[in-house]
Amino acid sequence: MKIINGVAKEIRHYIGAIAIFIFVIGILIFLAFNEIPSMNKDVVVSIIGMIVGSLSVVIMTVIGRNPDEVNELQKRNEGLSAKVENLIMQKDDLEKMLITIQTNIIDQLTLLGANAFDTIYSKKKECSCGENDCKCKGK
Repeated sequence: MKIINGVAKEIRHYIGAIAIFIFVIGILIFLAFNEIPSMNKDVVVSIIGMIVGSLSVVIMTVIGRNPDEVNELQKRNEGLSAKVENLIMQKDDLEKMLITIQTNIIDQLTLLGANAFDTIYSKKKECSCGENDCKCKGK
């Protein structure tokens, strides 16, 4: 049975993380029952501090969160946020363009209607009396 490279790598991470966690717990149990000599106390405390400082990464690995994966997902999230902001700006620009087109169409139709109305009702009517500007009822 062949193990896929990614799965084998994750298994190694889990085993290593659990080993470090057990090692730290073992050190704490040892220190609970034994006293550190005063001449080595500073060195031992600094080494234990560094090991305990790495526990956050160990715990994240044990519970299934890989720090590299978290960083990758954060970068991807930032990229998607930038795309969303860009799309919102494009949508706003398209809405402005649509409103401008609607306004222009309404203005054009209003002028066309007014022009047509003026053309139809402002024709000079021929009169039965023969004069162009008479006040009698024409045809």
